[in-house]
Amino acid sequence: MSHSTLTVLAADRLAALAGFYAEHLTLRPRFTGAGRWARRVLSGPDHEAWLLAWLPGQGTELHDHGGTRTPAAAALTVVSGSLTEYQVVPGDFPGLRRKEFETGEVSTVDDRTVHAMRNESDRPAVSLHVYSPGLEAMRAYQFDETGLAPVRIMRAGEDW
Repeated sequence: MSHSTLTVLAADRLAALAGFYAEHLTLRPRFTGAGRWARRVLSGPDHEAWLLAWLPGQGTELHDHGGTRTPAAAALTVVSGSLTEYQVVPGDFPGLRRKEFETGEVSTVDDRTVHAMRNESDRPAVSLHVYSPGLEAMRAYQFDETGLAPVRIMRAGEDW
């Protein structure tokens, strides 16, 4: 399927789906000290949903949802606990914007956003993520005084 034929859901639709799926969870998350736990809980023609569990201190690297062929927009809702998002603010002098999300709050990102999520609290957190189209891969980035540079590609379900 070519990228031009893929349906990408709008941010408000993704946010509504994230909230709906979070309210109707049947799978219990697992917490592991080895890293955040992630499981795909639904897959459809224009989106998919993932459940993630985060212990205090666990997080992602800076990444996008660009994959290798099909970039994805996304929404996440915090099911329990709190998560902090760091989003790259583009420009001549790029920076990071920090925002905390509490239980029930939703964050949306387009298919070009570079961000990281982290549990900076002292209690476990659970989040539900919806991607459109389905998430094929994420590109991880290094961000320092020289700017933003891709470092590797992580395949969905294999590298996290």
